[in-house]
Formats: sequence, structure tokens, C-alpha cells
Amino acid sequence: MNGHLEEQLARARIEEMHRYRRDIIYSQLRELISDDRMKILDLVNHGLALVDDELDSSPDPLEKIKHLGKIFQKSYEHECVAASTDAEHVVADLGYALKELACAPRWNIKNRAIGKNTYKEVLGFWEIEETNFQRRGKILDKNTLDNITLGIGAFAAAHFLYILDSPRARYFNDNEFSELSRAYGLAVKLADNLCDFRDDIPKGFVNIPKEEIHHARGIFTKDDTVIQIIPENLALSSEYINYEYHRIEQEFAYADRLMVHAMIRRSIWDKSSKKLYLFGKFCHSWLEQAGEFAAVETLSR
Repeated sequence: MNGHLEEQLARARIEEMHRYRRDIIYSQLRELISDDRMKILDLVNHGLALVDDELDSSPDPLEKIKHLGKIFQKSYEHECVAASTDAEHVVADLGYALKELACAPRWNIKNRAIGKNTYKEVLGFWEIEETNFQRRGKILDKNTLDNITLGIGAFAAAHFLYILDSPRARYFNDNEFSELSRAYGLAVKLADNLCDFRDDIPKGFVNIPKEEIHHARGIFTKDDTVIQIIPENLALSSEYINYEYHRIEQEFAYADRLMVHAMIRRSIWDKSSKKLYLFGKFCHSWLEQAGEFAAVETLSR
């Protein structure tokens, strides 16, 4: 793990990574890729977490998103940018690093593809963040909320897969790669939403659809808008927790079936097989976390 970025992560993030062994799996993944890709993986995975934290505390997150997006594009084009905050430094470093990878020698087709594809993915990140912050303080219907959840999750999974094993004709077609990213991304994000609802709601991100909002306590709404939150009273009904956990299990099961097909395409001696195995294991740590959360929460009722 990039030590500089690790030091800047919120203590709660670090503790959660350690508790569910994500730090160990992450280190194993890093050992399987080159130094230039290690840097990009750290910047996208940990660096964009710092960006999220800075956006959460920004007085005008939508304006901040546009500003960071411009820095990212300028740095990718090797334009000089003046970075002053941690988030700005992360975004600028990521743009420069991706451009360097995209400009690898012509014979290094994989690195060139990873640089270009990851750049496109991160461009989409700013759109996802803008949509996410626009719904702050609002209660959304299930379909709209699921689309946002899928967008965030698929981005996170796709950048991992691009950096670990950029899709190549002999392994993936574009559709299979997209399906794997979307499946694991949705499963992980649903688990993350369930476990973090007490942290997310006070920040304005209500990941409970309006069709189910009656299962939440400590939050008061009017006309699909949050009007009051009592943080110490925030809770979810056992019925909702069990329903969501069952859904998360189903989404992971579907993603695992796609993974089996992806693994079949590879030789067991191929390093990419180990990368995919560790990627799946990394994602499954959120299923473990959601299972623990559901057990504790329903037992306390």
C-alpha cells in the first residue's frame, strides 16, 4: 500500500480494512502487478477515497467536483496544474500516471490499454459523483437509487479489473468484462450501503428507497426530502436488514457464477487467474462484513 496515502486515510477506513483483511488481500494483489500499475491502483483505490472525504466536507461539492475534473483532464494532457489540497494532489498525480502508462512503448499493448481505459473510467467518476451529490438529502425510489448504487459500484470494480487485467480478446469480450464489473460492483456497494447507513444518512446520503423508508427510525421526511435526523436513534427494522442481506447474497452468487466462467478461460498457471481469485476474495470481504452486521443488528432487536 502506498504509505503516504495510507497515512491520510480516515482511521475508521484503516481499521475496517484491517478487520476484514482487505489490507492483506490488497497487498497480495499489488505484488502481482508492476510498479507503475501499483501507483495507479493506490491512487484510484485509496486516493479517490480521500477525494470522497474532501467532497463530503466541502461547502460546495458540485463546484468542487467540476474543479477536480478539470485538474484531472489537464494533468492527463501533461498541462501544469497548481494543486493545493490532498484531493487535488491525488487527482493530478493520477492524471499524470495514467498518461505515462497510456504512452508506454507500442509493444506494451496492455499498459497502453490500461492507461487509456482507466482514464475513461475516472472521467465517468466525476459524473457519478455529481449525480450522487445532487440527490443529497432526498429520498429516491428504488429504481433510481439502484442505478446510482450500480454506477458507483461498477466504477470501483471496473478500475480494479482494468489495472489488474485489462480485457484482452483471448480472455474477455467487452460485454463479459462489463458484466463482471457491474455484478461485483453492485454486490459490494449494496453491502457497503447496508453496513454504513448510520454514517451515510447524517451526511445526506439516504440509501434506503422511499418504498422502504418506513423501515428506518431516526429519520423524518416530507415530500421525499429529509427534514430531520436524530443520529443516536438511527436504526433499521430486522425485516429490512434480513431482506437486504438476502439480496446481497443473491448478487454475490450471481457475480461468482460470472467469475467461474471468467476463470475457465484462463490456465491455472496464468498469473491473471490468481489476480481474479484475489479480486473475488477482496469483494467477498464485504459479504462477510454485511453478514456480521446483519447478525449483530437483528440480535439486538
